[in-house]
Amino acid sequence: MATGTADATDTLPSSGPTSDGRPSGRVPLGIGAGLAATLLVVLALRLFSGRPLGVEDNGDGYRLFCGAGLTPLTADGYASWRGGWTTDFAVGPPTCPDPVPSSALVIARATTLVSGGTWSPTALGWAYAVLVGLVVGLAAWAASAGGRRRGLAVAVPVLPLAAATFPRFFVSTYSEPAGLLGCVTTAVGVAALLVTRREHRAERVVALVLTAAGGLVATTAKVAYIPVLAAAIGVCALVAVGVRRPHRVGPAIAVVTALLAVAPVLAALERQAQFYAPVNAHNLVFTTTLLEMGPTATSALGLPPEAAALTGNGYFNGPPRPDGVAWWEGAILQRPSETRNAALLLLAEHPATAARAVGVGLQATTLADLPYLDSSPATFEAPSSPDGHPGWSGARQPDLAQVLDDTRRPPWLPSALVLLALVAAATARWQGRAARWSLAAGLAAGTALALIVVAVAGDGYFEMFKHAWLAAYLLAVSGLCLAGAAVTALAVPLIARRSRARGEGAQG
Repeated sequence: MATGTADATDTLPSSGPTSDGRPSGRVPLGIGAGLAATLLVVLALRLFSGRPLGVEDNGDGYRLFCGAGLTPLTADGYASWRGGWTTDFAVGPPTCPDPVPSSALVIARATTLVSGGTWSPTALGWAYAVLVGLVVGLAAWAASAGGRRRGLAVAVPVLPLAAATFPRFFVSTYSEPAGLLGCVTTAVGVAALLVTRREHRAERVVALVLTAAGGLVATTAKVAYIPVLAAAIGVCALVAVGVRRPHRVGPAIAVVTALLAVAPVLAALERQAQFYAPVNAHNLVFTTTLLEMGPTATSALGLPPEAAALTGNGYFNGPPRPDGVAWWEGAILQRPSETRNAALLLLAEHPATAARAVGVGLQATTLADLPYLDSSPATFEAPSSPDGHPGWSGARQPDLAQVLDDTRRPPWLPSALVLLALVAAATARWQGRAARWSLAAGLAAGTALALIVVAVAGDGYFEMFKHAWLAAYLLAVSGLCLAGAAVTALAVPLIARRSRARGEGAQG
């Protein structure tokens, strides 16, 4: 999920080592890297300007900001679908008894403590920028243990944040920004692990804690981000620390992280089943399973033939639901778990169809800029509209297909990138100094693929573009790592040849 360093630089000496062999000046390097990462986010979001970039609320924001005691200061008291993001909120006691449990809520509540009675999502933007700088600074310090150039390894997971596509969620009332923060934290932690050695005990422990903490923050932001936690735990379990007894710290951190995640993950799954089981079942069946398999699949799902008329229609934002129709209420409202399980089993029995559905999810990562969610601040006078774009929300066909067809970006590119990264990781042992880059690329791509699988299995094509957004970030990291592997594979032999030529010239 992060990168190794360009090992061609290992042939160059590091200046000023300390008595234990570690280079000097590492603390200033870490501070500088952290400040640079913070500044990168600040500039990408235009936080110094009067019109910073953010993300319009699609209705999901209330489930989180109500728990922080925030009330939109708008003409109608709502914040969703206003043609921009709401800039001002009043701060008070929580306005709902059951806000969505999320690490994003913890961060939002913390920023309200210094609000002075009114609050803006720009406060979140600044908070996330500082948090990104903090984790990057720690990771850069750890990564530089074997040489200051190695501290540059943490730059790769940070580079995608230069595009507003990803950090603009930091200025929003969604759970996604905490998911991105967790993903970045895990990524820079893995970067530090890849470029340090087992004798760098303190540095590797710091990197392991970052890796594990990032997985926890991401998964407790949204339970659909659990692949990030799985990747973090897997990495920690495989990392050795120390020379004499190298197999204790990493696995111990992996076990502790897994135990800490059990309660919040189970609570989130229980809440999802309690509030959204019918929604998820409807979306999986009608926006994906029947759409991909055709009307003949109704019988295998326990539905009558007339159910095929709803194919392509989401629970929200699509044509009106068939409330009062006995078969729909029975299958969706009364038995959502059974219906959803039948849909998943049917997809598992037809792997080509399942792969095509995952391919659609991967294609959605090419539109991670989510233009249907406005980046500009909304005006106070603009009333909230009832819903968003049915195509971008994945709630109605043929609108969804039209959105996918209209993009000028190659639809096959994400799938090809995932395949290439996984092959590169599988063959890393034969790649010499490019191996760490390839392992990082494969980890990032594999985690992105898992995020897409969870998204499709959880809610079908509904809101697929937004659900695929974090996977798009990981694919960007994976692509940069593959580029690093290619450059290393070409640069190392060239440097070796030049070194031999200089040596032969000196002898001559």
